[in-house]
Amino acid sequence: MTEVYVPNQGDLDRRYAADMAQVVVLRMAGVRASGTTATWRANRCWPFVVAVGLPYIAAGVHLVFFSTTAPKFRAYGMWLLYYTLVNLLVVLGQWVGCRGFHAMCDSLDRMLTPAGRVAVHAWIDRGISAKRQWRYVMLGAVGAVAAMFGVQRALGTTPHLFVDVASYMVIVVTGAAAANSNYWMIRAIRLARIVTNPRNVKLLWFAPSRTIGLERVARWYRFVTLVAAAGLCLAFVPIVYVSRIDPGNDLLITIKWVLAGTFMVAITLFGLYSQWRLSWIVEQARAVSIRRLEEALPPRAPRRASDISEADARVNDLLSYVIASPNTAVNGQTLASTLLAMFAGALPFIVTVLLR
Repeated sequence: MTEVYVPNQGDLDRRYAADMAQVVVLRMAGVRASGTTATWRANRCWPFVVAVGLPYIAAGVHLVFFSTTAPKFRAYGMWLLYYTLVNLLVVLGQWVGCRGFHAMCDSLDRMLTPAGRVAVHAWIDRGISAKRQWRYVMLGAVGAVAAMFGVQRALGTTPHLFVDVASYMVIVVTGAAAANSNYWMIRAIRLARIVTNPRNVKLLWFAPSRTIGLERVARWYRFVTLVAAAGLCLAFVPIVYVSRIDPGNDLLITIKWVLAGTFMVAITLFGLYSQWRLSWIVEQARAVSIRRLEEALPPRAPRRASDISEADARVNDLLSYVIASPNTAVNGQTLASTLLAMFAGALPFIVTVLLR
């Protein structure tokens, strides 16, 4: 019979370097594990360099052999640089998000029960699966090519766009990297369900929302939501450009809203759903504490203050403290950052609607 391994407290923090180096985009960019830290190694980033550099080689060949397109190529070259910048920012965003996650691992680990640790470790094992990640990467690459092909073939855009092999190559890299980021956002939504299962966490019974692990998890979700929304806003700037060319084109409108819907749903679920789950577990834990304290009090109120025993007075003070504690993990900072993130992510689409 196979023995089931039960993670101990501290195991989650010790997994830091190896786990981070298994994220596909970071691995291609040269992030590797070394001892107990994850570092960038220049000699291991050749896959990312090749993926980013090949479009420029293809564009140079095109320019040399088809010099008649040179006037259009100048603006086209700026778009190549733009998407290269987007790809670099995706890598940076994933690096920062992973570092932020592992910075809270110790606090999260101390908040988990043995069952919670098993569930979180299983979540990590499934998430870092290369097969699962590459499935999303390929889907993102194919989706990006399809979107580019649709934009290119849309009536009214062809005379204004310079599209060649290099255009598709850089779009493939961007679509693949964005899909890997979207994959981890979906995985993080699943994590929110795991760490808000009452069987998986132990919160401060007198102030659940002040549990340090819960506070840091909520802070991490807020931060990553802002990063993701900023990346979404930057990545979809070209939609504003294309919409100006032919704002009434039905195919362009369809492509625009399919892309918008996919990523906005991911950000909304990541930002709002996760925070709602964290607030739900706080409310549940708080309700349990209040009910238990109420059960410890006499069923009827005493007639005189002198009739209150010392033990009842202590229970009453604790009950007052718990009732006064926050009943949600959502505060003003959470609400402001989430709304700002959603507005930033929706900004390109708001502009395109106004341009229509």
